Amino acid sequence: MLSITRFKRFDKFINREKKEKAMLRNYRGFSKDAKLVIAYSLLGRLGGSMAWFILPFYYSSLGMSFSDMGVLFSISTIVQAVLLLVSGHVSVKLGYRRTILLAVGMFFIARLLQVFIPEFWIFAIASAILGVGMALEMPALMSLLSEEANERNRHYLFSLNAAVGTIGSALGMYLGGALPNIFDGSNPYKMTLLVATLLIPLQGLFIFLVSPVLKREERKLRLEKDLLVKIAKFSFPSALIGLGAGVTIPYVGLWFNRRFGSSLESIGGLFAIQEFIMGLGMFILPMISDKIGSVRTIVGFNGSASLLIFAMPFSPAFPVAAVVYTIRTILMNIVNPIWDAFMMRFFITEERSTAIALRSFAWTTTYALGQFMGGRIFDISLTWPFLITGALYALSMFSFWVLFAKEE
Repeated sequence: MLSITRFKRFDKFINREKKEKAMLRNYRGFSKDAKLVIAYSLLGRLGGSMAWFILPFYYSSLGMSFSDMGVLFSISTIVQAVLLLVSGHVSVKLGYRRTILLAVGMFFIARLLQVFIPEFWIFAIASAILGVGMALEMPALMSLLSEEANERNRHYLFSLNAAVGTIGSALGMYLGGALPNIFDGSNPYKMTLLVATLLIPLQGLFIFLVSPVLKREERKLRLEKDLLVKIAKFSFPSALIGLGAGVTIPYVGLWFNRRFGSSLESIGGLFAIQEFIMGLGMFILPMISDKIGSVRTIVGFNGSASLLIFAMPFSPAFPVAAVVYTIRTILMNIVNPIWDAFMMRFFITEERSTAIALRSFAWTTTYALGQFMGGRIFDISLTWPFLITGALYALSMFSFWVLFAKEE
């Protein structure tokens, strides 16, 4: 009897090992174009995260307040939101690859303006150009990547792309915190931003080598009622998350500095660690999604993050706040590729870029509003922004569960 029990346990262990190996095989065999897109994401997230991290400190070194930064951040996001109404259609007409290359050119111009002409009105123009670029890039990039996988393994490709990009982001965060201590001169933040800028042409090269995926006859789209309803169902939870994120996330680095006196290097190291852990975790998420379903995975992880954001302002010391924020960030962002792949199930090829663009419009519009609100609220209180963000995140997950619980 004992030997039979041991045999059954051994048999279960072997079957589990086989299943895990089968899941890992889903990460193999992607096309050359898929790998080029992943390389683009790696460099894009590396340079983009370096710039995102250093910009608040760069602006602050020029004498700007939280409210001033909120205006600049909001300009970029508002422009992005407005253009997202048409960018999906533009990317279908122009082609995904050409659209991304156009966006890369805009990123390069905007960063050069930020580095070499440090005037508020120039920063405003650069922010607007960045907004145009982001509106063009994201729907085209996700649509291009979506065409490189089938329904069965799309969430693995999305997760691989996100994982590699997030590891690049970790390196970017680390460099954003470390490079200012290396550079000499009156403004080491400007030099750090220049390094991030010089990576942009290189990332564009990877997309230049990608093959087009849309044929001429496929470049047609009709926005009918059923399509708009499907898009709206995904857009509502995204809008709530965007509003909550805008209130708090752009200012977290400065919050650590003002609340605990943390150094730039320690903050950059913290952000790098959480991005690196999140990147590794993204390799595992598709397997969890296969077992419990995409909806449960998204709600479970994001819902837990909603609770942790409430605890942030009550952390007694930097190490405690760092741990809470790291876990929160991982839980909140690690499921993004699962969310994107889940959404792609509901749309056909010519609908995808528009669906992503309009969902992003909902997120970006509220994110812009949140950035503006957050800058003003942080000038008044270092506590309330986190409470507002936590409440909005929780409401988003409740609405997502109501809308999609029966769709697994």
